[in-house]
Amino acid sequence: MQKHSIVAYLDQTPIIECPYGNVRRVVTGGTGGVANVHIVNVAKGSIHYHSGYDEVYYLLRGTGTITIDGTTHDLRPGATVVLPAGVPHELEAAEGQTLEFVIFGTPAMSVTDDRFKPRKPGE
Repeated sequence: MQKHSIVAYLDQTPIIECPYGNVRRVVTGGTGGVANVHIVNVAKGSIHYHSGYDEVYYLLRGTGTITIDGTTHDLRPGATVVLPAGVPHELEAAEGQTLEFVIFGTPAMSVTDDRFKPRKPGE
């Protein structure tokens, strides 16, 4: 995949509903060939991992927790979480809140790529 510059806008990105909130895939599918960039708003995320997709979360709003490979960490705005491929993780907002964060995912790939697909531990 050839890498190239790109400018994308959140307000031109459709909202995709998910079980505990929504996601906007501002840059995805390998566009630009550098990283996927998704803005996520959720109250909870089920435990999962990605087999070949590293993630970096940057929390914009909300408080809560993230559990990484069995260890729970507090989250607050400004938190940065690095999740290598294969590491199980789940998150939960504090009661009555929603977590809003940016996910930078590498390598850049389509969400239909099997390496991107969220998997439950043991799969």
